[in-house]
Formats: sequence, structure tokens, C-alpha cells
Amino acid sequence: MVVDLETTGGSPVDSAITEIGAVAYRGGERLGSFQTLVNPCQPIPPYVSHLTGIDDLLVAGSPPIEAVLPSFMEFARGAVFVAHNARFDFSFLNANLERLDHEPLPGPAVCTAKLARRVVWPDVPNVRLQTLARYFRTRTEPIHRALADAEACAEVLHGLLDLSGRLGIYTLGDLHEACLARGRPNFGKIALAEALPSAPGVYRFLARDGRVLYVGKSKNVRARVRSYFYGDERKKIQGMLDEVASVDAVFTPGGEAEALVLEARLIARHEPPYNRHGKRWRAYAYLKIDPSEAWPRVKTSHAAHPGDGCVYLGPFPNVARARLAKEALEEAFAVRRCTRSMGRRTRFAPCALADMGRCQAPCDDRTTPERYGELVGDLMRSLSSPGELLAALEARIAALAAQERYEEAALARDRLRSLAEALWRSRVDRWLTSGRLLLRGPAGERLELDRGALRVADDHATEPIEAPPRRERADELAAFRAWACRHRVTVEDCDVAPSEPVAGGRDLARILRMLREAAREPGRPVGRRARPPG
Repeated sequence: MVVDLETTGGSPVDSAITEIGAVAYRGGERLGSFQTLVNPCQPIPPYVSHLTGIDDLLVAGSPPIEAVLPSFMEFARGAVFVAHNARFDFSFLNANLERLDHEPLPGPAVCTAKLARRVVWPDVPNVRLQTLARYFRTRTEPIHRALADAEACAEVLHGLLDLSGRLGIYTLGDLHEACLARGRPNFGKIALAEALPSAPGVYRFLARDGRVLYVGKSKNVRARVRSYFYGDERKKIQGMLDEVASVDAVFTPGGEAEALVLEARLIARHEPPYNRHGKRWRAYAYLKIDPSEAWPRVKTSHAAHPGDGCVYLGPFPNVARARLAKEALEEAFAVRRCTRSMGRRTRFAPCALADMGRCQAPCDDRTTPERYGELVGDLMRSLSSPGELLAALEARIAALAAQERYEEAALARDRLRSLAEALWRSRVDRWLTSGRLLLRGPAGERLELDRGALRVADDHATEPIEAPPRRERADELAAFRAWACRHRVTVEDCDVAPSEPVAGGRDLARILRMLREAAREPGRPVGRRARPPG
């Protein structure tokens, strides 16, 4: 159904409809038309009367919109709404339907102006209805009257659909995608998507030499890939589309979780140049404590080596976030912060932190190896049982806020958040990498993990993931962790029962909830909140 309206102005809030025209087609055959003048119950501006020929005298005896809408809705029942600059007509009608307590017209609307930009640009740079009518040599000339403009728009639509078929736009879904797209279309490459499945999966854009240019996922791979060729205004995507020579896809019967993991795995494997986060893992950082050192300290590291006897926390998104967590630990435990290498008998002048009581200062014999070892042991145990650690850091924030040292309190809060989030991630990762897990997803999908590595379609040779995960596998594990935390997942079989560690679990959940609420409400003071009952 092609619709056109004449109105008293441009806003549905303070303007009214003066004429409705519509024509219905099915399979190219005209079924009927609808046309009526409408009394807007407000003066028609002279410039509108000059443009349309509709003045106050002409509409004086016409029915109001309340009387017109029921018959129009009956005419429009079950039809796809089409208009030129459809947003204008669609919003005007729905605003009036909503005001009169009618059901709105179902969307989305098909806009012939947007479709013309996809199909006949740049041959017709001006997509006004009059210009398109001349281009397609329509029998009806648009004259700013509702029915005539609707009939002309219908003929333009048929011309656009003829050209669209040659460009690979065959279904109503394709039509909507083409209308929504922006940027320069690449219709010549739409055929690359024809063999792809209309199912959930992961797709890859390939260059002529076989290089992987981009990896993505979608619930409908074919529709998603085609949408790129309809047009995308991002310059980087335009450059990629110029290089694309082929597209392949992998169907993921495990649904969204399998697609997320396979996408992360392929991005890490191929490092596609057009994936924005393709090299994100290179910035990841860890906190490391090596108990074999004479005087251990908390270090930042760009790599983790599980099984080397060190204690790790991470990965963090970047070194800055790792340093915030490191500072939180150093605030609670007076371990040395100097980066100088120290043997058991190394001595040198202490720093100011020693005089402030914030370092045990093994550099000038203020502590013994046994006492320092106990301190480091407490630090390492706090990473698995963080209740007392979190309480001390939270109390520190509250004390700074009570002293009105708000900038320091905000910094302490940021440190606590970085540490708490890393502790939470490490707990979930230990569950997932503890052994073999057989899970059932919310849609009944079967998901099998072997020490954190999900078995996915066409990729069964992946090595297990250790905890903490190495940087190049971290995104893969994070993708599944995030999905599992968003959905209700049933454990059907496992080698080691995944369970929440009791020590510090409640405090960790409470603090994370508090910090996330504070992030959503920036004006909220930092500091301790009352514990929830129970």
C-alpha cells in the first residue's frame, strides 16, 4: 500500500492532516484506492494552500481525522506501508492513531526515497518524487495532492523493484535492509552472499590472495553479509568491501555462544586488519607475584605462564587497569614497591614509603625474611579469599570520604573496582577451566568445554585453556564467560563441580553491585553503603 498525506505543517505534534491518498497493489495488480480530504480543525497556512491547492474553504465540509482513520485502517489492513520520505507520513498517521487510542501501523515502512538512493544513485542524484517520476516516465504526475502523489509513488516503486531484482534484492527483508543502509552501495558483490546460510554462524570476508579481512557473527549470516553491500557509511568498511573477493561462513548449531567463541578464536588466529578489536589482546596485562624471589613484590606483566610457580591475576584490559589493581593491593599490604632487583642480603637506603609505614623495607633490615614471607603469603591468600582485603579497601574509601578527600576517595574506588572485577573474572575462569564441562543452554543447545575450550563447528583441534588464560586465548574465554553470565545455563556433566568459593564471595558480589550502581549515578558519594539485609 502506497500512501501520501497532505498536512498543515511538518510536525505531527502541532500540525494536522488535510488529505489522505493511498493505492493498494498485489503482485503488480492494482486492487483499489483510498482518497479523502480531512478537516484539520485549524487554519491552513497560506504557503501550504499555495503549494497544494487545499485551503480552509475546500476542507470546511470534510470529516475530521477521527471519522477518517477507522476506514483508512480497514483499507490498510495486512498491507506493507510504502511512502516517499516514509518517516513523515508514517509518524503523522501513528501520532494521530496513538492520540485516538488506535493500534499503530505496523512497521517498518518502506521508503522509496531511501530505496532510490540505493538503486538509481548516482544516475539520479536528486531523489525527489518529481525527479524520480520523470526518470521512470510515470503515467501519473505528482502535483502535491495525496492520491496523485501516491499513484506516482507506486509507479516509481515498481520501477525501483525492477532494478532492485537485478541487484539481488528479492525479499521484503532485503528491501528493508537496503532502505536502512547508508554509504555507497556495492551491489555488484551481493552475489557473494547467495550461497551463505540464513542461519546463525560466523562469516569471513576474504581478499583475492586468501587473506582474512574481517570476521563477524550473526543470527542470520546471509542477511548480515548482504547488508554490508547495500551500503555502509564507515570509510574503513568501504575500503574493506573494495578488497573483498569472497565470503565464507561456518554454521554454529550451538547458537550464540558457539558463534561468540568461534568469532573470538578466528580473530585471534587471523588478526584481520578490519576487525577493530582484532589486536586488542596485545594490550592485555597481568599482575604477577613470584614467591621464589628473595623479597617478592607485585609486578605487572604482559604475559602469563601457568604452571611456573607464580601467582597471577588477570588479564586486565590494559596496563593502566592492572596498575590500579596493583596499587589497591599495595595499599592493603606493605610489600616493597621498588623495582630494583634484591637478593637476600641486598641493602640500600629506604624510600619515603618506609618512613610512612607503608613498606616493610627489607632494604635496610626493618623486617626479617620470615615476617616478610608471612606478609606475602597473606597477600596471595587474599586473592582467593578476598573478604578481609575488600573490607579494608572499602573502609579506606569511607575514611577518605568522611575527611572530604573526595578525589583520593574516587581514586581508591577506581582501584577497588579494577581489583574486584579481576577477582570476579578469575573465579569464573577457574570454574570454566577446571576440567570437562557439558552444559545445556537456554534454547536447549549442547555446549561442551574441555578445560575452558568450547568445541565448535569445524574447529575441534583447539588446545585447552589454562587459568589464567594466555593473552591470545583471553578473548575466547571472556566471550563464553560473558554469555554464560547473561543466560541460565544447566550443568549436565562435569569433572569438577563448578561452585562459588565461599570466602569473600558475598562481599565481592556486594562491592561489585555497589560500584556499578555508583558508575550509573556519578553524583553518588563514594564510601561504604549499608549491607543489604539477609
